[in-house]
Amino acid sequence: MRKTIALRRPSTEFQPRVHRDLLRGIDLIVNVVRPTIGPFPRYVGMERVSRDRSPELLSDAGTLARRIIQIGDDASDVGAMLMRQAVWQVGERVGDGTATTAVLAQAMLHHAYRSVAAGANAMRVREGIRQATSAAVGAIQAQATPVTTQKALAQIARSHCHDDELADMLGEIYSIIGMSGYVDVQSSSGRSLEREYVEGAFWRTGWISSAFSGTAMRRAELQDAAIMLVDGRISNVEALARAVGTVMSAGHTAIGIVCNGMSDSVISVLAHNHQKGTFKCLPVKTPASSSERKYFFDDLAVITGGTPLVGDTEADLSLFSADMIGKTRRLWADTLQFGLVAGKGSAKALRAHISVLRKAIGATKDKAEVDALRKRLGRLMGGTAMLSVGARTETEQKLRQEIAERSVHFMNSVTESGMVAGGGAAFLDCIDAVKALLSDDPDVHAGISAVARALEEPMRAIAANAGEPPSATIARARRDGRGHGLNVLTGRVEDMRKAGIVDSANVLENALATAASVATMVLTTDVVVRHRKPITATEP
Repeated sequence: MRKTIALRRPSTEFQPRVHRDLLRGIDLIVNVVRPTIGPFPRYVGMERVSRDRSPELLSDAGTLARRIIQIGDDASDVGAMLMRQAVWQVGERVGDGTATTAVLAQAMLHHAYRSVAAGANAMRVREGIRQATSAAVGAIQAQATPVTTQKALAQIARSHCHDDELADMLGEIYSIIGMSGYVDVQSSSGRSLEREYVEGAFWRTGWISSAFSGTAMRRAELQDAAIMLVDGRISNVEALARAVGTVMSAGHTAIGIVCNGMSDSVISVLAHNHQKGTFKCLPVKTPASSSERKYFFDDLAVITGGTPLVGDTEADLSLFSADMIGKTRRLWADTLQFGLVAGKGSAKALRAHISVLRKAIGATKDKAEVDALRKRLGRLMGGTAMLSVGARTETEQKLRQEIAERSVHFMNSVTESGMVAGGGAAFLDCIDAVKALLSDDPDVHAGISAVARALEEPMRAIAANAGEPPSATIARARRDGRGHGLNVLTGRVEDMRKAGIVDSANVLENALATAASVATMVLTTDVVVRHRKPITATEP
């Protein structure tokens, strides 16, 4: 949803005002979300647009950033919206790390800007930030350890959601379905948590358009869906209409279309019929790589019982027939991934396909190929868990469901990348690797130093929110050695892993890389042009 705001005088802004105004806008967003960082975040009150509704009390930085669609200061609005987008996108990608991204970016910018204001070359400072970020990401990856036991999985979930019942259930779920499984969080009319295990699989590729997702624009799904598998792009509206007619004649009113792409006219026609209720539709995009697409369709065909329609570039839908239709109990998709629950393919064909993959793993020595085969095998043998969230009141149920959804996203990230010490300790342990970088260029060195100093900021913010002295906390953690940080529950600096306080390596890598991207973008921006009729987007 988009709307135009009131007219204003168009303008062009140059240095030195650009950096000052961008920083002011970024500081505003970061200072709003800073109280939410840590295991016991403070709430931020958000006034509703409608005055007859009570203010929202929010503790999630991503949701907070999304709610701010404009600030009163036109000069600083560009920086604020840049930070808003970065924070929201990290949450969408990995389910956590939003406030961490904000405080890292702010610290990097302020430390680096001092050097730029003193005459350093911004492009050389950017190179220093790039080198330091790469070194820090490598150090995080070196710290990561895999998660294998149900106890460890529950411990990780508990460190994120702080709900013992939910954490124990997530530990059980992930120990059963494995890292390739999918957890579907649903609301429940009951008062407790319940789970149900269903066969299923999901892929890291999302929907073609959000036009089929409804008002929430977070996820779309179809029940008892027919699946059209099209290895090509769909541009011919008339040919698609005939193919959809074939599917509907076979008794299906919910249709998933998996293809390489669609023209705007095709998307428009499908969306119109979807919204009108003629049939429900969900178009899903295939992976970009041609080699990956082949395996993608091979696996989908076995799971759904469908037959892919293969084309060079443009799909010839005149060749589509009723016997090519696949089926699934449930199809879902969001911006980054899609999945099937209870595909209706032949169990015998699925077993044979799994056997072929297992033999291929034993026959190849190429590590990358083995990893790819294992991933496909895990997906085919994985499953889906339905997690139903209940509570005593509607408000409590909604809050607990949101926490469960964020925790599931976080758990997916941890099972893929491994866990590291939490509470900002992993960032602190990267500082030595960053400081070890050598450069004779003082401007590059300034960028490296900015990242090294920024790596302290997450723990500083956690300590401040807990009422502990930030500098003293950092000093104690550094003195006590690697993996140490502030345990907010006890108020002491402890070994984070032993205390059960852990983080996802993937979340921290994404937060750090995004923060560095924001910092370098702002440092190298010299001109800002403001339009007379700016567009305000409610979705970052």
